[in-house]
Amino acid sequence: MAADQPIELGEQLDITVATTLKETLSDALASGQPVTLDGARLQRVDAAGVQLLAAFARAATSRSGWSWQGGGAPAPVAEAAADLGLADELGSGGAAR
Repeated sequence: MAADQPIELGEQLDITVATTLKETLSDALASGQPVTLDGARLQRVDAAGVQLLAAFARAATSRSGWSWQGGGAPAPVAEAAADLGLADELGSGGAAR
């Protein structure tokens, strides 16, 4: 089994970091390893950030899988995802199919 590839999300996940994070997530998917997202420091999440994570989650679930460090979405992600109707997609990660 391949080791998880960790990605630290920083303090904000919004439109200002979406392009850079998209590249990081795309590279992680291309590696073929499961990805672990670390959102422990997140304080600000906007709709663009949640949409990016949702697209990543769908792609990663159909490939190598993904998870949250600590087992569940950090509070800022969970709250923003619930507001956008995406809580199920971002709740606890997705095993590879």
